[in-house]
Amino acid sequence: MIERLEVRGMGGITQAALDFSGSFTVITGESGAGKSSLVRAFEFISGKRAAASFIHAGCDETDVTALWSLPDGGETVTRRLLSRSGKGRCWIDGELVSAGTLASCSASMIEIQSQFAQLNLLDPSRQLELVDLCGGDELASCRKTLAELFPRMLAAEREIMEMKKRRTEVETRLEGAPDRVRRIKSLGLYPGCEEEWRAELVSLERSLAEAGRYEHIVGRMRGGEDDLLDTLASLLRDLYSAAPPGLADRWNELGEGGLSRLQELFSSAERELGMMPREELESMHDKAEARFGLLRKLKRETGLDSAESLTGYIKSAEDDSRWLGEVSSALEEKSALASRLKGEAALAAKNLRALREKSAEVFESRVNDQLRDLAMDDIIFSVSVNKLDKVRSTGAESAAFMLSQKSLPPFPVGKVASGGELSRILIAIQASMEPDRLPRVLVFDEVEAGLGGRTAVLAGEKLRDLSKNSRTILITHEAAIAAMADQHFAVTRSGDETEVNEISGDKRVREIARMLAGFDTREAIEHARALLEG
Repeated sequence: MIERLEVRGMGGITQAALDFSGSFTVITGESGAGKSSLVRAFEFISGKRAAASFIHAGCDETDVTALWSLPDGGETVTRRLLSRSGKGRCWIDGELVSAGTLASCSASMIEIQSQFAQLNLLDPSRQLELVDLCGGDELASCRKTLAELFPRMLAAEREIMEMKKRRTEVETRLEGAPDRVRRIKSLGLYPGCEEEWRAELVSLERSLAEAGRYEHIVGRMRGGEDDLLDTLASLLRDLYSAAPPGLADRWNELGEGGLSRLQELFSSAERELGMMPREELESMHDKAEARFGLLRKLKRETGLDSAESLTGYIKSAEDDSRWLGEVSSALEEKSALASRLKGEAALAAKNLRALREKSAEVFESRVNDQLRDLAMDDIIFSVSVNKLDKVRSTGAESAAFMLSQKSLPPFPVGKVASGGELSRILIAIQASMEPDRLPRVLVFDEVEAGLGGRTAVLAGEKLRDLSKNSRTILITHEAAIAAMADQHFAVTRSGDETEVNEISGDKRVREIARMLAGFDTREAIEHARALLEG
């Protein structure tokens, strides 16, 4: 339980330290003195949401530290700091932790009940939790079983949906894939082949163009009836016959020598230019063009941009085919698991419902007993356990708190209960809990608001009874309840500063008197002494 609370820079408090020694502690003070700053401090150290507006006007940050005693006799220290910039830090025993971790650690140690807790009481999920707290270990175990089964069931169903979705996607991807894979394999792809094949095709196209030009030249040299050498030989013969006297032999020698050299040139050209027949080049070009064309077509079909990617496509298609062959058995196994988990979850939910109905009866009886002690004899509290349309992690039903008078049908608590009645119901619910289900510290902020006279005294007695099992801290304006406490802190305000001091003896008498009459008259002091002594 909490042993010490140190507050710095919270609301109107510059600095305060509260050492708790009593089982039932009250904190009193005039309206506006700063009691709400202490409530905020308790909420702050419990990990609840905080805002920079909480920080004292003269401080740059708020800093709250709590010392807790543990059931095993040990101690733990929690601390939380928030700067005006909005940045915060939390520590547990000097180790930096998140606000969520601090809240989780505090959940079992402290619970804060304020008038705002009345709104929490109207929350259906909170009502169900309170019913469950009266169900003992059997209900807690059943709820835990369902909470563990439910996400496993959802996970299995989600996996089935994902597997079916993937199966559809794979089947779509594999349409035409076997033929595509066969054609890719027929290409004999290897690293760098695309550039190599492109260069080869360009080279063959160039060779074909050269071959066509060479063929044209050779054709002109050996042009059939218009053969160039035959025409030249005939021309030389005519030239020889027309030679002037004495030149015929010289011209014949020159002409025949030149004709012989041309015949040798043409023969050599025919041999060299005809080494690669055009038909063979065309065949090689057609094959290279078909291969490169198939590569480009396959890239378009697959949406890939390289030969290397096509190699990866083969592996991907083979993996998809293998997975598709195995998915049917995997789906059967997963469906069987999902069906089994669904059946187990349904059974757990059915058992949980039965236990909740019993727990609701126990809870109703306990709360009604407590309400009678709080002068609500004419009110009947009941719990309506309502079946939901489907099973959830928390079960297949909701709980609704109802109130009725003996002659009238029940209505939801939030529609018929007054503020004072809600306050007493809150106290009755806490008093109905098994001691081991209560947090080690209970903080009540003016939960008795709206009560007075005998009902206020009865509420105080219930709070004092609660303090036997949980350290109970009450912020109150009710003198009769304040007089029941075994420890008393007074909150006072001077200017912009709030002070918190433990009071006893005459100071406590005067504070009770102030709460009774507004100031410490002789009659008020006598009344205060009577309350404290009685």
